Amino acid sequence: MGFGYLFVGYLLTVNFVYESLTLLPAAIIMWPGLRRLRLYNQPLREASVWLYPIMAAAAVSFVLEILRMASLIPEATHTAVFSLLSPLLSVLMIFFHERLLSGIGLLAEETELDKLHLRARRNRFFSLFVFGLTAILYLPIQADWFAALNAAAFLPVLVCRFVTVILNAILIYSAYMWICTPDDVDMARKKTGIGWLDKMNEENDRRAEEKNARKQQELADIYHAREKKYREKQANKRTRK
Repeated sequence: MGFGYLFVGYLLTVNFVYESLTLLPAAIIMWPGLRRLRLYNQPLREASVWLYPIMAAAAVSFVLEILRMASLIPEATHTAVFSLLSPLLSVLMIFFHERLLSGIGLLAEETELDKLHLRARRNRFFSLFVFGLTAILYLPIQADWFAALNAAAFLPVLVCRFVTVILNAILIYSAYMWICTPDDVDMARKKTGIGWLDKMNEENDRRAEEKNARKQQELADIYHAREKKYREKQANKRTRK
């Protein structure tokens, strides 16, 4: 469905120490996932669009970091470029997370996964707040008061950002586990070899399958209808050209 790629790629954004080296691979891995998810609703489609400037900025960041590590550019040049690039990336992350989490929340609401929907709304608020603070702290302001503010707030904001990213990763994984269509391949539970436990697992799986069948079918109908509409729209654009 796309959440698998999105989850693996998003996990790489947890790395803040070598962020310049891991953000580009993270965005590249997330891209095929969002390419599939964009067919489900407008927010996810817009999240996939915001990923393009993030990949571009991450590519510049990646190249600069490699050049710095190889001592091919002066440290002052690296610092000057990053003083502009860092707040830009934070702002792009604000828009990306707002659309991504709105899209996941909408999918959860449509499939009646109320807890997942509420968690998506919570994470959306935290993400906007934390990435907004990060963008402010990265601003290239040369003033003593701002330097003091940055020194005092940088570590707490970094911790909050780490927690927020972890919560988002857990949310994406939950979406991967619970939001699916009948087209997705279900993996059978492995046998334990313990008779009563295998029997209990089979009964629980049967009940869960019956409970989720209607939700899966509803989501499948939504997906196929929107995929058809999206394909027709793309075909009309090519015809006009």
